[in-house]
Amino acid sequence: MSQSWKSLWKSECGKSIPIYRILVPESVNQDIMKAWNARGYRYTAGAPNAIMLTGGMRRNFFRSSMLFKGGTGTGAAVTAGFAAPGGLALVSGFADAALTFGALGGVTAVGTGVFAAVTGPKYFRDPKRLSRKNRAQVGQAQWITPASLGFQPGRKEGRDTDEQRLFHLAVTIARKIVRTRAWTHPILRDHVSRVDLDHAVASIGVRLAELVRLREEIESIRDAGTAKSVETYLSKLAVAFTSMANRVLSMHEYYERLIALDEQLMLLHNSERSRELGDRVLDVLSRTAADDSADWQFRELRIDAESQSSIISSLVAELDETADDFDDFDTRLAAAQESIDALEPTHSAGEDRRAE
Repeated sequence: MSQSWKSLWKSECGKSIPIYRILVPESVNQDIMKAWNARGYRYTAGAPNAIMLTGGMRRNFFRSSMLFKGGTGTGAAVTAGFAAPGGLALVSGFADAALTFGALGGVTAVGTGVFAAVTGPKYFRDPKRLSRKNRAQVGQAQWITPASLGFQPGRKEGRDTDEQRLFHLAVTIARKIVRTRAWTHPILRDHVSRVDLDHAVASIGVRLAELVRLREEIESIRDAGTAKSVETYLSKLAVAFTSMANRVLSMHEYYERLIALDEQLMLLHNSERSRELGDRVLDVLSRTAADDSADWQFRELRIDAESQSSIISSLVAELDETADDFDDFDTRLAAAQESIDALEPTHSAGEDRRAE
């Protein structure tokens, strides 16, 4: 790696306050994510300017919901308003009044039924709608936030962790990746479909959150008798953290390749535009003046455009190789997880010694 993750963090996001709320995709099902996408929620690392959302994510607050629930609720209330005095009038012996209130209640009940029949299907087919089962599952969604990685704002009581800084860097890089021209360019359509950026960033966040929690547990047993064991545990955690740091640095290398591809795509665009303009100029010359040298000069320009296309093809091939290295993260995660899991039995032994 050309530079350390901490120097990269200082240059990319060291002066900004960490503001992110990243969903762990595996914690909810695809139906919930489709509904949130239909509502326009931004909750992934790849979505820039992520909105900080609240409990409204588990409720159905949108137009078709308001029409159906509001209309049927109002209709039911009005119907009950007529039914109650009608029933009292019938019990009291006022048959005419009871008949009047009953008729009004029947009219409102029919109207409410018709309204529900019209607006109900629109609501139940609305892609923004969450079913009752999915609304219950939303509460189990797992989020990566600065607080979950040990960050606490404030001057006196404030604190930060390397895990939070590293994940803040990963989120910043991910947002830069999706803003590049190359990421949304048709030439990379097949390539981008193979790179699950949101899953990769969320996986980093999950592992870093585990490191934060485990380090706090280890520090909680530090005393004169366990100091040596604690330092050994922390050194093992440092190995796992380094693996995560290398992963984020590889993300940045991937981003730099996208930037290089951006430049070539712009050159290609300008070359193609120049070729189109050259054809138009040549057409004007053929109709207005005689210039024998114009044709071969424009042919040279076309050769330049073809050269740019070949450069782009080679860059895309290199990008695929970088993505393969990027997607090899599962293997690195498994190795890092083994390092973490290996600590757990020893950790328990340390707690037993402390108890003795």
